[in-house]
Amino acid sequence: MSRAAVALTEGLFSHAVDMTLWLFAYMGELSMPYAYGKTWKAQVAADQLLSEINYEVIKNAITTAKKRGYVKTIRRHAWPEITEEGKRRLASIIPRYDDKRLWDGRMHIVTYDIPEKRKDDRDMLREYIRRIGCGRLQDSVWVTPYNPIDTLRKFIEEHELRGTIIVSDMGKDGSIGEEDIRSMIVRVYKLEDINDRYKEWLEEFENGKIDRWGVIYFLSILKDDPQLPFALLPSWWKGDWVYKRIELVLKNYVNFSATAGKKT
Repeated sequence: MSRAAVALTEGLFSHAVDMTLWLFAYMGELSMPYAYGKTWKAQVAADQLLSEINYEVIKNAITTAKKRGYVKTIRRHAWPEITEEGKRRLASIIPRYDDKRLWDGRMHIVTYDIPEKRKDDRDMLREYIRRIGCGRLQDSVWVTPYNPIDTLRKFIEEHELRGTIIVSDMGKDGSIGEEDIRSMIVRVYKLEDINDRYKEWLEEFENGKIDRWGVIYFLSILKDDPQLPFALLPSWWKGDWVYKRIELVLKNYVNFSATAGKKT
């Protein structure tokens, strides 16, 4: 497996177990509609795909996934199949492209003042607000186009942080100092760096076939993409171009996550 492929896989999945779940789910989608011969071919493809990754890592990940109920063995000498619990786990970590991005045109600022003796809570808060789409303006000052108050309320209650966090409304067409919103957005969210990755993806896959690493490559970028309102994105942004190129292929690869956890 190439270093580039390793980097892409690690960029998308934090744990080998999650990477293994994705591979099993993908292979399951390949084999489900087909007759035995096609299923066998999918099995061979799975063996080949997994052989490109460190086998011992995958072997240990399978053991862990079985213990957690994420996969189960259906037939002897066959790769395990992902369970409904595994699909729910996978659905929670696979990033999804939001083609709606409803926005009221307002920006919000999140500020906090948590004492050093509660450093762990402060670190968890910093990671949490980053995960819900806030961009770091300064050490304890974050911005976001999406009102985070409802999302933050539960976190504040659970960690007993009342009085330490303030959410302010910048209003429409606001600015900070002499910097306008769009310039600030590009800087705070490091959009140029993310856009460069999208451009690299286009250079490699714009005209050719999108293979499994093309999908992982896209998802690893999407994981870092804040998916800001379209009105705030610069004219040079390539994220939507890449999505249009990969949309149909992506649905074939990850449609298992769309219904994961739903009762039938």
